[in-house]
Amino acid sequence: MSTTFLIVILLYFSAVLGIGLWGYRKTRTEVDFLAAGRTIGPIVGGAVLAATQISAGTFVGTLGRHYSTGISFFYIWAGVWAGWIASALWVAPKLRRLGALTVPDYIAARFGSEQARVLSALLIIVSYTIYLVAQFQASGEIARAVFGAPPVAGMILVIASTSVYTLLGGVRSSSYIEFVQTLIMVSGLLVAVPVLFYYTGGPAAAWSFLENLDPRLTGMYYSWRELLSFGLAFALSICAAPYEITRFYSMRDERTVRRAIYVSIFFQFVIGSSVLMLGMLMRVLFPVLESPDQASSILAFRVLSPLAGALLLVAMASAIMSTCNSILLVTGAGFAHDIYKKLLRPASSQAHLVRVNRIGIVVLSLIPAYFALQRLGDVQSIVIEQAKLIASFFFVPVVIGVNWKRGTAAGAISSMVGGFLACLAWSLGLGERLGLGGIDSVEAGVAVSLVLFVLVSWLTPRVPEEKLEVFFVSRKDAKGAKQGNYKEEYSE
Repeated sequence: MSTTFLIVILLYFSAVLGIGLWGYRKTRTEVDFLAAGRTIGPIVGGAVLAATQISAGTFVGTLGRHYSTGISFFYIWAGVWAGWIASALWVAPKLRRLGALTVPDYIAARFGSEQARVLSALLIIVSYTIYLVAQFQASGEIARAVFGAPPVAGMILVIASTSVYTLLGGVRSSSYIEFVQTLIMVSGLLVAVPVLFYYTGGPAAAWSFLENLDPRLTGMYYSWRELLSFGLAFALSICAAPYEITRFYSMRDERTVRRAIYVSIFFQFVIGSSVLMLGMLMRVLFPVLESPDQASSILAFRVLSPLAGALLLVAMASAIMSTCNSILLVTGAGFAHDIYKKLLRPASSQAHLVRVNRIGIVVLSLIPAYFALQRLGDVQSIVIEQAKLIASFFFVPVVIGVNWKRGTAAGAISSMVGGFLACLAWSLGLGERLGLGGIDSVEAGVAVSLVLFVLVSWLTPRVPEEKLEVFFVSRKDAKGAKQGNYKEEYSE
């Protein structure tokens, strides 16, 4: 296993390094580093969106959830895809039309407020630090289960490898690397599924075993109320997820963005269905594991052939690395572009800003490692909590804000702060103490965010019409409109 794995992983990292160096040679400006020169097409773009969405939460956390709870957790994908479709119809094209570099760029342009920009950048950094904890924890779980290594070893490997290609070529190199990673993920899963069906005696035998082990595994482990809260968290966060939205800015035009989203849904369906089957089939082969998060690693190490197991391990590493890469690009840009450049050094050269982006990526990749070592919860739980936070403070100002002209800067600021604090307070038990335990934290967060956004916006002056033209044009005019390159005057 070790020799085969080393050969496969060496080939994989050689390809990653080669693409990273190619991207480095083509990266000279912030637009190159953060938006790939706006050259990404629909196939690569769709694979990138899928790779960004498919993370440790899928390969380790979701597979583990299917191992422990069975088929019903699959229904949350309906929420994920609903979020993507909503984004394709009402959000992504307008954001691409602006031609910004970051989501805080959009916040500043839409609401005409530098304070809103800085606040959104800080909230992105905080929430995605939580998301990185899940990715690093998953890498540590793989290192411990497969190689018997301490978790910190897996974390160091993921941090080092991801940081290198992220630092080298920014979005350009990461886009093509993530295209390769998506193909590896799909291949690894499609190879593993028939092998497990063979070992478990086929679908009928596996289903019968699971029914006898626990009827909830083939029925409803979760209530519809629980599934609705999970799906709602993912749907609302997908519509406004900064690490996904940032990818829109690297694509050629609005039409490319729409096509890329539908390509992404296809990849996600294949991957999600495969993860469902693998999680449940692993429960047949190994009814009792120390941790559900170990199911994917044990599958690769003890069930599959050396080559197939190595391919699946590389697929898991790819899922973690692609998500870490996107998060680091977003948080690094939040620090360098939206805080450092706007507040401290507005006259910085392009070369200097690229260097600051790289420094921010390094610093922000180290902080979550400490929390990952504390094991604050299972991987999927951390991912869900992060999704709830993002939805609570970003869904309203992004999705509602881009479709409702009356929204103001004060409304956006109060909406982000109120949504974030409400979700956090609910997660810490405020709802139970108030006798409102039936309301989920994401529902409380989005509701507070929406009420504050509408109420404060009606009580404060409108944003001038000229600042809104790029967002509120007719569909006919939008088709003929030239794709924008973000203009600083929108946020001045």
